[in-house]
Amino acid sequence: MDDVRFTSRPAPPALAHAVLELWHLDDPGAPHCGLPKPFVEIVISLRGIHWWWPAPGMPEHRYATSWVTPVQNGPRFARAEGRRQLVGARLHPWAAKAWLGALPPGDGTPPPRLSQWLGREAGVLRDSLKAAAHTDAMFARLADWLAARLPGPDAINLLHPADETGRARDLAMASQATPRHYRRVFAGGTGLAPKRWLLLRRLDAVLRDPRLADPHFSLAILACEHGFADQAHLTRDMKRFTGATPGQFRHRATHYPPHMLLPR
Repeated sequence: MDDVRFTSRPAPPALAHAVLELWHLDDPGAPHCGLPKPFVEIVISLRGIHWWWPAPGMPEHRYATSWVTPVQNGPRFARAEGRRQLVGARLHPWAAKAWLGALPPGDGTPPPRLSQWLGREAGVLRDSLKAAAHTDAMFARLADWLAARLPGPDAINLLHPADETGRARDLAMASQATPRHYRRVFAGGTGLAPKRWLLLRRLDAVLRDPRLADPHFSLAILACEHGFADQAHLTRDMKRFTGATPGQFRHRATHYPPHMLLPR
């Protein structure tokens, strides 16, 4: 087994309105494909020199020591010189917008540096996380740091999606808004349409489902349980957004992060 260690923790209850989870990755830094996800990520590098490129054959860009990854519209590729160690937080896009303001589109441009918003404080945060004695202490420091800076639930002006497996029209009705008004408010708060966010959310749920790695479990059932019309629908959307089919994901090591795929 390759030496990849990935750990994640649900956000503490005080952060649950804004943060899905905290995560830590320690791996050799081999080239890999990073899959799109319905979150904005705050990522801090604790080790390694990182390179990123938007598509095979495109020029590489060197990462900073901490950055903000907007919601991506397709797979991205990365590698590291030396062993890689990253810690991050996955934020709901409406919370990231309320905190950081408008983010650049995830259209293939390099992710912006965290110091763009925080200045020298980004380096202070990195030093604090590097000094943590163990992973749980690191997560606790990152959670405390986020809790002191993220806006509270009342400050996040968005008609929150009430049913993540439904249709965009259903989300609008659940929020007692017209579909047109809901689309406008949602796009203004996240930078993407509700329909696009729902699709990324469904794909995220499939990638996190442990049954995806079970060759005996029906992909048709998995597709329907996560809001796709059938297996062909899941395969078509997964191929379009990740470059791989559900069958290819079945060969992926289960200890990998849900949004990481190594070239075959």
